[in-house]
Amino acid sequence: MIEYNELYNDVKNALSEKRFKHTEGVEKRAIEYAKVYNVDVEKARFAAICHDIAKEMSLEESYKILEKNGVLLDDIEKKNFNLIHAKVGAVIAKNKYNLEEEIVSSIKFHTTGKENMTILEKIIYLADATEPRKRLYEKSK
Repeated sequence: MIEYNELYNDVKNALSEKRFKHTEGVEKRAIEYAKVYNVDVEKARFAAICHDIAKEMSLEESYKILEKNGVLLDDIEKKNFNLIHAKVGAVIAKNKYNLEEEIVSSIKFHTTGKENMTILEKIIYLADATEPRKRLYEKSK
């Protein structure tokens, strides 16, 4: 598995400054939640810092990654490009960074959720939704 500092720098270089500030806010919130719910803080950190790694990729690049890895999109994802970054990010987390499956899964479902989510999956989903700067970021688009 990749070292945290290397992952942090990779993500920072892949995202705009605004998106990366959001990512840091998600990480902070995920750590808070992990402590409350007795979840491995390091897993929460890795998942949170990597959750939007593919958010600013082009549609073309995203589709190439999904196709190369045999990942299918459902009908809703095909109509909403904003959702597919989670699946692309999960592929990157697994293949490029060799992150654990529990972390990969929390990245994969951070936008849509799913039935019977693990505590870590819920933490990343909620940290992304409740990160305080998210509203500021979205308003400035």
